[in-house]
Amino acid sequence: MQSFLSPDNHFAIWAILVGASAFGIVGERKKWFGNISGVLVTIFVTAILATANVLPSATDSEISVGVYHFVFDYIIPISIPLLLFNVNLKRIVKESGRLMLVFLLGSFGVVLGAVAAFYLVPIGEEAFKLAGVFIGTYTGGSVNFMAVAAVLDFLHSPLFAATMVVDNVFTNFYIMFLFLVPGFTFLLKYYPAYEENATENTATPASEVVSEDVGFLEKMAISLFISGLVCAIGFWLSKVIQSSFGIKINLDLLVITTLITLVANIFPNALRRFEQVAFDMGMFLMFVFLAVIGASCDLVEMFSVAPEVLVFCTIILLVHFFVILIGGKLLNVSLKEIVVASVANIGGASVSAPMAATLGMKKAVTPAVLIGILGYVIGTFLGVSVGLWLQQ
Repeated sequence: MQSFLSPDNHFAIWAILVGASAFGIVGERKKWFGNISGVLVTIFVTAILATANVLPSATDSEISVGVYHFVFDYIIPISIPLLLFNVNLKRIVKESGRLMLVFLLGSFGVVLGAVAAFYLVPIGEEAFKLAGVFIGTYTGGSVNFMAVAAVLDFLHSPLFAATMVVDNVFTNFYIMFLFLVPGFTFLLKYYPAYEENATENTATPASEVVSEDVGFLEKMAISLFISGLVCAIGFWLSKVIQSSFGIKINLDLLVITTLITLVANIFPNALRRFEQVAFDMGMFLMFVFLAVIGASCDLVEMFSVAPEVLVFCTIILLVHFFVILIGGKLLNVSLKEIVVASVANIGGASVSAPMAATLGMKKAVTPAVLIGILGYVIGTFLGVSVGLWLQQ
């Protein structure tokens, strides 16, 4: 069905995305929504507009929405360096191991859920393919989805289109749910609180105090220049690495994250004066990205697909969630860390970083990207191997 705003009505679509982001940011700061996250409100607003056919759906494969492509191709990459001007490598090395353990538990939950769905849902002889592609995408991402689908000969299956819709739409509702989880008071009492600076003295020594001789406009301009330069070098270097070593997975975010981490740790004093302005800009851009995620949540489209595929997916997500929740409790990690690890599984690196940032976990942004990249590496292997095992 044709949306009220045509896909080429770029400025109107952009205005709605920015307006929904501003509504979420201002509303959260002024407590308009109570304890509900402004991120969730932003996603919910654009989801309603997409379902009501005001906005074109971000999951409609028959149309191309230039603004959505712009957000995915440019907004996400440039926002990552902005969020990482004050990244501390020592803390990342010390703490990412725990987040990675939770991520691996989540991957196990995905596999367990797929095996359970394989035996519980009467899909037919292609059930093993469905299990394989869902394991691939919920461990890594869309790249893994397509790779597993190609290996298991699922691309021309009658279920392929329905599976794509569920992957792109229903998954976003799960991510919306994850934004709510850290606010569940009945769960909070069972998990330790996330302490951003528990082991780190963030006070700046007198010898390192930087003179505030740079105005806001200059800070914004320099921050965007640094971020853009890191992205430019990162994209070029990523292509060089891929062609040199025959790597097929997308390394862009990993290389960009690595570069800004090196810069921030080699020149910490130089970037410190720009940190707050850069982080605020990065957060705003992440809100715009999450508004596009909301535009992927077309309720009508989701419930019109094959119901058995929807049930199959639901079982996987439920098992994954309970496994990572129980495993996180046993590892004594915070609910916020569990949520970030879960979204790294289900949504990948491009969503795990904004999740960490919007939950106020500045020091977890880089580990969130790194575990998401790990998913790219192992997703195809897991999906193919478990799918072939189920076939037998």
